[in-house]
Amino acid sequence: MPAHHANDDGDLVMPSMPCNVGTIARVAASVAVSPPLGLDTYVYEVIPFGDRLVSISSDDSLRLVEPQTLQYIPDCTSIHDGVTCLKAIHGRGVLTAGRNGVVKCTDLRTKTTAQEISKDVRQPILSLACEENVIATGTELTSAQATVTLWDLRAIQQPLLQYIESHNDDVTELSFNPSNPSILLSGSTDGLINLYDTSITDEDDALIQVFNHGSSVAHAGFLSDHEVYGLSHDEIFCIFDTNDCHQDEAHESSHAHAFGDLRPQLHCEYVVNIVSSDKSAPIVGAASHSARYLDLISLQRLPTWSFDTSNLVRLSGAHEEEIVRSMCFSGDSNTIFTGGEDGFIRAWRVAEETAGEGRQPAVQGKGQKKRNGSDKSERARFRPY
Repeated sequence: MPAHHANDDGDLVMPSMPCNVGTIARVAASVAVSPPLGLDTYVYEVIPFGDRLVSISSDDSLRLVEPQTLQYIPDCTSIHDGVTCLKAIHGRGVLTAGRNGVVKCTDLRTKTTAQEISKDVRQPILSLACEENVIATGTELTSAQATVTLWDLRAIQQPLLQYIESHNDDVTELSFNPSNPSILLSGSTDGLINLYDTSITDEDDALIQVFNHGSSVAHAGFLSDHEVYGLSHDEIFCIFDTNDCHQDEAHESSHAHAFGDLRPQLHCEYVVNIVSSDKSAPIVGAASHSARYLDLISLQRLPTWSFDTSNLVRLSGAHEEEIVRSMCFSGDSNTIFTGGEDGFIRAWRVAEETAGEGRQPAVQGKGQKKRNGSDKSERARFRPY
């Protein structure tokens, strides 16, 4: 991946760097580590919110974090019985959801629940997306039904829409098209990635395109207005083109670009996620818990999509032998934040010097937390929550 630097707005950008394959272009040093959580407490998710960070963890707590020091801002809030999801609502607070089938909107200024949303028949919620006043939830398969539900935060007494027939297994991912928020994407362990036009009430008519990934979908989202990606639990990666979408009927599409298993291609044991923005190329987090590193690799379209493995940023040490669950980039500094199953949040800064070709620098994070009976060297892709 091209080496990072910050532009005038402080965002991470990726200039082109001519390097040989295998070169570690930059080394990211750990500059801060959060206080430890309890034994066997995982950090599930870390996201930026204004000038703070917000996290959820396996002790069912929501925490506000000071990004410079990674100190937790008292007090943490117990939010769900089995929290699974965390999303920011710009200027309003954060949304969380859990296996108790409840969505909560939390005001971070007062750390109180501003709104609570649930249906009469509750299903464990595994995925969450929001766009202005509309939120979408995706559920675990319960009583032979996996549901995508849309709510209007201004009128939460009844759902706006429900899609109950489009997936036949857990709904693991939801995302609104950033340029056309009426288009909603869903991904599922049934191997399908669906696109809905949420301005249409009838489910059969609203389902405008179906992509058959072929493997259980862990992550999916938009790379552009007309391209979506899917990453499976066994690290199979595909990109699909939506330009051939037919509005008159649900149209099943073949792979626009099938990459296959990313583990041998990116020299990793699992992929954390793919983080994309409208200001830089999408970034893939490819990690190894046995070798203890996380590589940030650019996904570029020149003109076809490919991984720039010749230039990467290495977070050496990562979260030691534990799985990295989450990664995000700060909006105002050249800092990378990660959360892991070691119970820590870590902040990383990209070093100025260039590492030598093929070198694995000994820059490691602080605050290793040992676990009794934890041996993940034989473990492949984790299943979330």
